[in-house]
Amino acid sequence: MSHWTEMEKDELERQYSPSRWSHRMSADDVIKAHVKAVKEGTERARGLAQTLLNVPYGEGDGEKLDVYIPSTQSLDVPLVIYIHGGYWQFLSKEESGFMAVPLVDKGVVVVAVGYDIAPKGNMDLMVSQVRKSVVSVVQQYSHISGLYLCGHSAGAHLAAMVLSTDWSEYSITPQIKGAFLVSGIYDLLPILSTYVNEPLKMTEYVPYFVTN
Repeated sequence: MSHWTEMEKDELERQYSPSRWSHRMSADDVIKAHVKAVKEGTERARGLAQTLLNVPYGEGDGEKLDVYIPSTQSLDVPLVIYIHGGYWQFLSKEESGFMAVPLVDKGVVVVAVGYDIAPKGNMDLMVSQVRKSVVSVVQQYSHISGLYLCGHSAGAHLAAMVLSTDWSEYSITPQIKGAFLVSGIYDLLPILSTYVNEPLKMTEYVPYFVTN
């Protein structure tokens, strides 16, 4: 396979569009199936688990958390923060509770993070928001036994940015015990010239690449 710098734009966009890789469904149908699955999973979780929805972690309209709470009475519980994907421009916390049921059944608190996707939010804002959400969770749930991050796709990139945070700026040091970064996009340079970047409007000077 050619290096991305040698690819035509159409091929580069295909490589960065997993919805186009299916041999069974069209790209649109792949996206519809994914959205249907995560929506239904979240609705199921909200029906089965105790929840606290739209918990603010900041003053912005998009700065909200959905919390899925186990039935255990123990205060000393692990907590997973989930950051959704969608190429920083699609999906929300409203579809982010799909994996909560098996975790809360095992006594794990699950927190789904909302953030301002593009075009309303830019990369600076999104990174700032997810970092702020972690600070808020740590402050609200100081009794937890362990904090874990989980992010999918663009959410994995944002979770990686959380892991790279200089916490001295926040006067707090979250004791993050583990991270599950699923299908993340960490080198953003290849997507700058693709359709993905149209609502994001990133330049090569946006400092959220591999090494930040």
